[in-house]
Parts: sequence; structure tokens; C-alpha cells
Amino acid sequence: MNGPYATYEFGLKNPFMGFADFRAAFTPETPKEFTVEPSEGALRQKEETNFIVKFKAQNPGVVEGYLVIETEDFKKTWKVVGATS
Repeated sequence: MNGPYATYEFGLKNPFMGFADFRAAFTPETPKEFTVEPSEGALRQKEETNFIVKFKAQNPGVVEGYLVIETEDFKKTWKVVGATS
């Protein structure tokens, strides 16, 4: 089953002064149905960096995993859930 993409967009600022280089990725056990853009760049304190998480179902059912955005100073983790009806 190859359905259309579901997308979720959100913005994130650097909670500390200035900017910080980041990497955004899913944990290894997260299914490949999830993708995130951008996967690296810089977070600024005064301007949000916009992230787009996409989910494209490969099989019926519910899948879940974790998105991690990490800089030298902090690490944020979100649980992601994708489902087909």
C-alpha cells in the first residue's frame, strides 16, 4: 500500500544565545516511512527554523518512532506516529 504523504510542519528556535548547528534524524528503530527536512543546518535564537516531517505508509496499520534534533547544547526528542485507515 503506497498512499500519499502526510506532513507535519513545525518551527524551532535556539533557546540559547546566537546560533547552533543541528542535526535532525530519526532513531534507528524508526520505520523508513518517516522523513524530516532539513536534516542539518543552524538554529537561530531570534528566527525559527522550519521542519517538515513526512509519513508515507508502506503497509496498513500504525507505526511509530522518534525524531531527535540535537545541537552541542541541547537535544529534543519527539514521538512520531503514523497510521493508515
